[in-house]
Order: sequence, then C-alpha cells, then structure tokens
Amino acid sequence: MTRSSISFRAATRSLAFALAVLALGFGSAALRSDAAGDDAAPESPSALPVELLVVQAAGHYPVRELHAGRVQSRRVSELGFERAGRLVEVTHDQGDRVEAGVVLARLDTRELRARRREAIAQRERIQAELDLARSTTSRRQQLHETGVLSAQRFDETTYAEQSLDSQRAAAVAAIERLDVQIALSELRAPFAGTLAQRFADEGTVLQPGAPVLRLLEDANLEVHVGIPPSAASRLEPGSLHAIEVEGLAADARLHAILPTIDPDTRTLTAVFHLESREPGIRHGALARVSLESRVTAAGFWVPLSALAEGRRGLWTAYVAVPARTGLTAERRQVEIIHAEADRAFVRGTLADGDRVIAGGVHRIVPGMAVRASSEG
Repeated sequence: MTRSSISFRAATRSLAFALAVLALGFGSAALRSDAAGDDAAPESPSALPVELLVVQAAGHYPVRELHAGRVQSRRVSELGFERAGRLVEVTHDQGDRVEAGVVLARLDTRELRARRREAIAQRERIQAELDLARSTTSRRQQLHETGVLSAQRFDETTYAEQSLDSQRAAAVAAIERLDVQIALSELRAPFAGTLAQRFADEGTVLQPGAPVLRLLEDANLEVHVGIPPSAASRLEPGSLHAIEVEGLAADARLHAILPTIDPDTRTLTAVFHLESREPGIRHGALARVSLESRVTAAGFWVPLSALAEGRRGLWTAYVAVPARTGLTAERRQVEIIHAEADRAFVRGTLADGDRVIAGGVHRIVPGMAVRASSEG
C-alpha cells in the first residue's frame, strides 16, 4: 500500500468522526430544546394579547318576558242615593280629593221633615192617651180588688192601655224610619279617594241607585296583568316583582292569581299590589311586568364580543389552545340559543373549561399566536 492511500484513509476517518461529533451536538441541543418546550412553551414576542374567559357548561338559561296590564284602584264606586228624590246640592266636584265620611251631595228633605214632625205629634198624642190609660188602670185596679168593679171592665181597661202602648211604639218606629230616610238623603264618601266623574247636577230627579259621582281609591293601587297559565303556575303569592308604568319603575307584590281564564285572551289575571304610591302612576295607566322563567337546555354563556358571524346562521368563537410556541387560536362553531344585552347562551363545539377569547375576534384567524393579557 502506498503512503498516499494511507493518508487518504486517515483523513476520511477524521472527517467521519468530526461529523459524528457535530451530529451528537445538534441532537443534544434539539433534545434540550424539546425538553424545555415540554416544561413551558415560550411565548412568541409577536403573539396577540387577548382576554380569556373560562366557560362552564350550564343546563338552563333564564328568559324574561314582558306581560301587559292596567293599573286599577282597589275600590271604585259609582255613588248614588238609596231613595228617590230631587238633587239639591253637590258639595264636591270631579277631581276633588275627599276623606271618608264627607258629605258629597244632598236630596230635598222638606217632605220627610214635615212627615217627621207629624209623626212626633202623633207620638205625643198617643203618649198622653197612654198616660191617662195608665192612671185609669191604676184606679180601677183598686176598685176591682174591693169587688166594686167587675173583672170584665178591668180587663177592658188593661187591654186599652196595652193597645196605646203598641201605638206609641209604632209612632216611635215611624220617626226612626223617617230619620233613616233623611240620613240617606245625604250622600257620603264610603272611603277616601278622588272624585273621577260627575253624572248629575242640581235639580235632577233621581231614581234609587242612579249614579251621581264616581269615587276612586287612589291611595291603594293595584295592577291587573294577563299571564299565560304556564307562567302563572310558577308564580308565588307574596313575591316581589318589578313593574313599569308609563316609563316609571315600581315594585309590586303579587297578591293573587284569579282562577278564571279570560275567554278573549286565554290568560289568567294576576293581581299585584303596588308597594309605593308614585305621583305619576294613576288609575287606568298601562303597565308591564317582567317575569323570569327557566328554559332547560345544555350550553355555555359567552360574551357577545366573543362571537363573530359565521356561515349558515352559525357563529364563530375562538378558543386558546396550547402549542409548542405558546397559545394559538382555534375556531369553534356555535349556535346562539338565547341572547341578552351583553352575553349569549350558545351550544356547539365548545367544551367545559375551554378558554374562550372574550373580545377582539375580528383580529383573530385560526392558528394565530395569542397570549393571555387577563383571564377570568
């Protein structure tokens, strides 16, 4: 073998050894890099900062429904006289606030008072005759006991006294009856409230029961709302609810649910008592009550800012998932079941515990590197 051949082989072996050492070095570096990536993937400095929200699975969502109703006074009375007569005075007019027991109107009572004076005179005459009969009975009793007066004559005296006593009682009852008629000639407020309407003026001859004034009890108001039977079954008497009346907010407590279904609306009437008297809330005003019910469904609550419009009526959400270089955005298709002012209840390819990107999804594309600026 020549010297040149030996030198070539030695050079070849040296080159192979050097290449093997370099390969081992690169392999060790790669292993160290993989080990470091397994422990904690370094975040790319160009990763987009995003807010993350951990979603939890839910089995239902609430639905708020508005039901219309009307404000009513607890007591509304059309006031009239129990007897016929001519209206001579109306002391209060519509719009006036009156207290219970105040005289509102009067009928002509001249005839009744004349009859009362006549009945009083008759009672006095009968009283005088009764006093004489009692004196006569006392004297004749002594004569009867001595045998001078017969039993027949004595009984006649006694019965005459009893007859006059009965006549006197009838005269007293007649006076009391006339007193009642005179009292009924004054129309008084049965409760405190406001006069809403006037039906008759002075000089009108009224029949019994003819309305003169309408009185509303405005201190205690209630709201009558038509509720579907399915929703009414979930309401508890005594529960407090928020009610809106002509733009005014008020609290009302459920008093009762009437048992009869309205044939026109097919609803049950729920009666709410207003807890406070607001100046702008009046009888006859329209009201709306907000009631919450639960709908059973599986899904997740996500912010509306976490959704982007997708195809075929679906929506897109992005989830941050681990990668070798940190976190990347992964697209998930969801369907909106229920939406509120700032959040939506969705179902789709989300899973319990997913870290959803809560905002700025218009800047996100699948596979983009992201990093958490905050997480909730």
